[in-house]
Amino acid sequence: MAVVAVMAGCGGVPSAEPSQAISWNKHVTARPVYATIPEILGTTVDALGGATRSGGWYSGVSLADQRQWVNKKVVSGADQRRLVPPPATWQGVPVFVEVDDVEAVWMVDNGGVPGTDQDTSANVCMVGQPRSNLTCIHIEIDGRWKARGWAPPDFPMRVPIDIQGYVYWDNPHESEGDPEDSAPSNYILGHYETGWEVHPVSAWRLHRG
Repeated sequence: MAVVAVMAGCGGVPSAEPSQAISWNKHVTARPVYATIPEILGTTVDALGGATRSGGWYSGVSLADQRQWVNKKVVSGADQRRLVPPPATWQGVPVFVEVDDVEAVWMVDNGGVPGTDQDTSANVCMVGQPRSNLTCIHIEIDGRWKARGWAPPDFPMRVPIDIQGYVYWDNPHESEGDPEDSAPSNYILGHYETGWEVHPVSAWRLHRG
């Protein structure tokens, strides 16, 4: 299977045009590009040890919360992770990706929980690699995909899987009170001290070697 090569010192910037896969979600006609967790996160870390935005995917290009607020009301823009589906490219860069051979090490399903976004949140890490802030990433199945009947089922735990979804930079996690530092939990909990995630996940399958 083709993978994206990353130039040394340019974390997250492919050295060649990424190869495309086929979407496994029948509702999504766009084709994802192959990527790896290190290619999304890059190698540049901040003082807390988390991947920086500028050092990540295409020097920080991702879906993002584009909403503009006035007096606690949205006056323009959209949170792109909540679109069904989001754009497959942004600023001329592919953001719909396939990441292979990862395993879920933590998961919470908020479906049916009042007052939540109904998302399924999970953390996945590269199979066979030491867990760290640069080998693990936060992923989510979005509640709006569930409501429309487009969402995949929840992830199996600690089983090698391949996932497809959208590269997203989640600003709020930089200041939320959740356990951001993943190290005390052996990189199971938290958000790996970064805003990078794959959200929404459009599909997953058992890993095919």
